[in-house]
Amino acid sequence: MDTYVEDQDALFTELFSHLEKVKTEGVTLDEDVLKRAERSIDTSTPRSTLWQLLSTGEALLQVLQQDPRSLTRLLQRDISLIPFDELKQSISAEKLEEGLQAPSVAVQLLCIAYLQKAADTPSGASFVAASSDLVQTLLTLWLTSENTEVAERALEAIEALLAVDSTNSVTVLSAGERLGEAQGQGLLWRRIFHDAKVYAILFEWTSLSTTQRDINTKKGLHLVTISQGRLFDFIARIASLGWATVTTSSLPDIESKYTRGQGDDQPYGGLLRYAASYMIDSSDILMEVLRQDFFVQLLGIVEDNNSQGISPRLLEAIQHDAGVETIKGPGDSGLHL
Repeated sequence: MDTYVEDQDALFTELFSHLEKVKTEGVTLDEDVLKRAERSIDTSTPRSTLWQLLSTGEALLQVLQQDPRSLTRLLQRDISLIPFDELKQSISAEKLEEGLQAPSVAVQLLCIAYLQKAADTPSGASFVAASSDLVQTLLTLWLTSENTEVAERALEAIEALLAVDSTNSVTVLSAGERLGEAQGQGLLWRRIFHDAKVYAILFEWTSLSTTQRDINTKKGLHLVTISQGRLFDFIARIASLGWATVTTSSLPDIESKYTRGQGDDQPYGGLLRYAASYMIDSSDILMEVLRQDFFVQLLGIVEDNNSQGISPRLLEAIQHDAGVETIKGPGDSGLHL
């Protein structure tokens, strides 16, 4: 059966006419028209049409009094087709920060789409890293959102941004018929792990000893454990990109606040040490299961990346906490985190 290809000129004439009526007459968004447009736009769509749709759609969002999800889905598709170097001329870090804090899940997802697009190039990651407030807002949304899709999309964006920003990463760029390369600058890594206000967020929403949540309520405690699971996932995902960063201390002054004051001025293992030894309630069976699964993932990373240069004792610790039997030499009591 032949695939029906819609006439884009006719479709966009219909779409823009409809969006104008939504704005001026308050008619309900026509999901069919919006979905047809979402399916239709692609790399062959004129850039002028993509920009007209983006400007029209975002202006409409400012006054729309109905569920915007069908519109924001279309705009997410639109954003994915425009280079971020162009997008950043019309979007500010402050505007993205405001959108991530909006009460609308649809608007939050739209802003995350911008950040996901920024992950196409090292320069896009640098744009994000330049704003401490934006990175704080993104990490807070990821750790605290009660909407699963928002949390998952936010983590995907964070992971993608860190991947392209890694100093070990080289991105192929095209300019017309010419190809070039751009290396990650590590700016977002420094922002997350060496900006005290940003780094603290990883602890503030996941700690049971010093927390932003009211853990005296069942809901508050439940939300903390959700954030803990998300931090486990984050560390496991980025460990292969920056093993040393997650396994060594970044900001001891912050880390020591969340390690129950056991007198260790230089907490061993940084974020990994915190998550492994201090974060969860060991009597919570579900969290212990998540913890073991986390170490299974870490062990897989270590085995796949022999160049990590991991010490034998740390390897044994990871094996132990992953539930893997190890062979110890005479007098070796073993080690676990």
